Amino acid sequence: MLAGQNTLSLEMEYGQSVLDAFLRVLEVAPALKPHWLDHDGQPQVFVHVFLNGDDTATLPQGMQTILHDGDCLDFIPPVAGG
Repeated sequence: MLAGQNTLSLEMEYGQSVLDAFLRVLEVAPALKPHWLDHDGQPQVFVHVFLNGDDTATLPQGMQTILHDGDCLDFIPPVAGG
């Protein structure tokens, strides 16, 4: 567990997006940066972000979807095994 915790509560301002929360998590848990960001500082395509159980990749606004009080985000990094 790179972030050192299973859950994290964030204080976000009204009108902020999923992407804003994604970047805020990286401020709180900087150990995740090399795993979640590409060499240009953009979110890796293989890190899936779910908003209230829906993959943000399937939402009309994607990572720009505005958050509301009580929303739940799940960040799912790639998992491989053999």
